[in-house]
Amino acid sequence: MHSFRNDYMEGAHPAVLDALVRTNAEQHPGYTEDAWCEKARRAIKREIARSDERGALSERGIDADELDVEFVAGGTMANLVSIAACLRPHECAIAAPDGHINVHETGAIEACGHKVLVTDDADGLLSVAGVDDVMKEHLYGSNFHMVKPRLLYLSIATETGLVPTAADLRSLRAYADEHDLLIFIDGARLACGLASQRCDASLADVCAAADIFTIGGTKNGALFGEAIVIRNRDVMRDFRFIMKQKGAVTAKGRLLGVQFDALFSTTGAQAGVEEAIGDEPLYFSLGRHAVAAAMALRETLVRHGFDAFASDSSTNQQFLLLDNERARAFMRLFDADEIAHPDSDHTVVRMTCSWATRKEDVEAVDRELARMETA
Repeated sequence: MHSFRNDYMEGAHPAVLDALVRTNAEQHPGYTEDAWCEKARRAIKREIARSDERGALSERGIDADELDVEFVAGGTMANLVSIAACLRPHECAIAAPDGHINVHETGAIEACGHKVLVTDDADGLLSVAGVDDVMKEHLYGSNFHMVKPRLLYLSIATETGLVPTAADLRSLRAYADEHDLLIFIDGARLACGLASQRCDASLADVCAAADIFTIGGTKNGALFGEAIVIRNRDVMRDFRFIMKQKGAVTAKGRLLGVQFDALFSTTGAQAGVEEAIGDEPLYFSLGRHAVAAAMALRETLVRHGFDAFASDSSTNQQFLLLDNERARAFMRLFDADEIAHPDSDHTVVRMTCSWATRKEDVEAVDRELARMETA
């Protein structure tokens, strides 16, 4: 049985792996100062500009060519470096209670000396009202006896598979501008977030809303690696110094460039992704594939009576709410992941689809659930 534990169990998409093999014997300078990283940077900037159908960038006066793009090996590293570059020692981040930096990174941000304040927002969807309540508690950063709120952290998609709308992003950006705050958007699952049928935001909308954001590769077809896109020139200052100090500079950096060049230069149609639309880069086609697989999986679960979900996720993660005994049997059968215990009798079980999940894998779940019904 295919494992539905997470979306980074497989290696790399064949197009990415082929690119790594094809360029394996090439010699390049280290530390992402090579031709492949430069090519990948251009490809990412080109796609940001190309996605600007509604003028999100032009409205904010952003020239995609002026963006900075850096590459690091993993998601926690990307978040840590990005936030460190945004904050002075006395400043802190604001996140939803289940924001990734608050619950899943072993206090990495606090370990660097920056407190994470949390709102009362549900499902990771940071709101202006939630942020303002925290800002009020800290006197809008005017009391030097308290940490000073400086950065808003949000994810696309959230830890529960939800996505902010373009209007949400614009509202948060307007609030941040009014209160001298920065915005960091964690895009570890950006491709799946943008592929959600409930997401009306584009890559350009994300760029226009953020001072800095990430484009996750580890969970979307890369062997490893995240791209960090910086549009705020103050955040760009000494960014590579901070990367080096935090252990985020990879000696064989070209491996990151080769992968992101393949993800953003190869089209999904060329790579054989059925869900590809037009000439969109492979990166977005893979996110579209993972979400389509998850929606098919959700329909299969509901059809067999598994219709209680802890989250109305429209992305590649689905969260079943099961009684404890049923959850244990379910996790053994499908290698799903135990996420939470909302009460003493129930378990939240996550089933995750990825770029590598096949139609046959979902059909196998269908057959197994049918067998259970007749057993």
